[in-house]
Amino acid sequence: MANARTFTYDVALTFEEGRASRVTAGARPAIGVAPPEDFPYGDATAWSPEHLFLASLSSCTLLAFLAHAENAEIDVLSYTADVTGTISRRKSDGRYAFVAIELAPRVVVGAGQGDDAEQITPKAERDCFISAGTTADISVRWDISER
Repeated sequence: MANARTFTYDVALTFEEGRASRVTAGARPAIGVAPPEDFPYGDATAWSPEHLFLASLSSCTLLAFLAHAENAEIDVLSYTADVTGTISRRKSDGRYAFVAIELAPRVVVGAGQGDDAEQITPKAERDCFISAGTTADISVRWDISER
């Protein structure tokens, strides 16, 4: 891989109280993080590591799709997505982990560009760095329409 690039990102975490923390990354707004409500000290109003992971995977897929759409000169008029992740014990090692993720992007592209948009969806799935970093089974159900 003669043209391989390396990307490095830094995040700082500060414990607050109970099980809550705050994460920062440079000048970006801080994010409060706590366990989901299923766990002790859980907070249904705070972002949890689990929710942040799913948000990262969903937004990474969006960014990969947009990059490929731009290269293919596809007009993306709107893009929304829902994502659901299931955590249970993995069969391979008995550890709790995301084992299944269902991502459902809904994309509206310019008239006559639906087939072209469908053709770049495998590239968007492949090029999401976040999904490449998990062993979970990821199912993506694309809904592409034209306007």
